[in-house]
Amino acid sequence: MTKKRLIYLIAGALGLLLVYVFQFHLDIYSILFKFQAPERIEYTSDYESISNATAFIVNKVFRYLLNDGFAIMIIYALFEEKKYVRFSVWVLLFGLFILLPAYLAIFLLRPEGFSSMLGHFHRIILNPVLMMMLIPAFYYQKTYVGQSDSQ
Repeated sequence: MTKKRLIYLIAGALGLLLVYVFQFHLDIYSILFKFQAPERIEYTSDYESISNATAFIVNKVFRYLLNDGFAIMIIYALFEEKKYVRFSVWVLLFGLFILLPAYLAIFLLRPEGFSSMLGHFHRIILNPVLMMMLIPAFYYQKTYVGQSDSQ
């Protein structure tokens, strides 16, 4: 592993750790729109009313982009192949334009019968679970599929 890849790996892992540790303080809405210091974020994945839906949406999108961006750094560091990074960006975009709006709609509209699913949906989307699932898939493809192509 080159020094550059090691730096990407450490930065990605450290970034994910910091996002997790400071998840209740990632209030980008206050910084961008209210021009004040971030406030402590108290909402969870449970069905609970929130006072400002716009702040909720902006902060969730920001956290999603941070988590997936750091996960893509780790994928680049592990494999250093543009096709894997490109596919990871497509997964990020799929989550950003399909999964995240679905999560936000379920959370904000509170349809009956979806409360038990919301916590799991939250973990898959806002935690970098989808991106981390790509790592074993890419490893398998690089190791085993690459071997069968060369034989």
